[in-house]
Amino acid sequence: MSSVANRETSAATVEPIAFSLRPGVSLPDWSVVHAAPARQALGAILEAFGIERCFAGYSEIEDRVRQAVLMLYGELGRAPDRVALAEKTGLSADAVHAALASLHARDLILLDDVTGEIVGAYPFTERVSGHRVRIGARKLTAMCAVDALGAGAMYGADSEIRSACRECGAAIVVRTVRDGAELLAVVPAGAVVWNGIHYEGQAADSLCRVIAFFCSDAHLEGWSAARRGLKGFRLSLDEALQVGKALFVPVLAPPVGA
Repeated sequence: MSSVANRETSAATVEPIAFSLRPGVSLPDWSVVHAAPARQALGAILEAFGIERCFAGYSEIEDRVRQAVLMLYGELGRAPDRVALAEKTGLSADAVHAALASLHARDLILLDDVTGEIVGAYPFTERVSGHRVRIGARKLTAMCAVDALGAGAMYGADSEIRSACRECGAAIVVRTVRDGAELLAVVPAGAVVWNGIHYEGQAADSLCRVIAFFCSDAHLEGWSAARRGLKGFRLSLDEALQVGKALFVPVLAPPVGA
């Protein structure tokens, strides 16, 4: 179902890679990423994640089950079970089981090694991450700072994010408006995001652990100075929101013309 966009071979310009999820919907949505640091960070995320491998042969049934997982996350405030997924999708238990296994192999959802139950689906996790997102009446846990920022826009809903500075632990609160698409308030006002780039095994255990909020540039600089060789990008909250929207809004977007 997916298709890889052609990439410019010119040394001066590289056309951003994108995949067709459904008619008229591509992942990521580069049209919402305007700032140069955000575009660079998004490109590096896709490269580190191995996005071409991740979406190679991505099927309509996988897409249907992934959408259902995230829709139910929003409805329930937690990971859904397989019975709920079968009811939501109209698929058989065997079809749901096969789709979940494939989505796990693609690192689009996380399954418990013992029970096989869903314990995460980007942007959400059942683990403690320190990134809490309130969307409507539901409170969910996001994988990382960028995931937290993109979650509300994915549902087309305003959100409130509560996290902490990775360096000092000070509280950071972010509120969005216009259906999650714009920042309303950031406390403290000087908060920034470090979009680290490191992928090994699963994004939840590598990439997501180095994408964090900081209460100020000074604390980001102090934290990074003690960790030489870090790869990543310093993003303003608006730039990080752009990356989050590009990655997650397409996931639940309806086909164009539907």
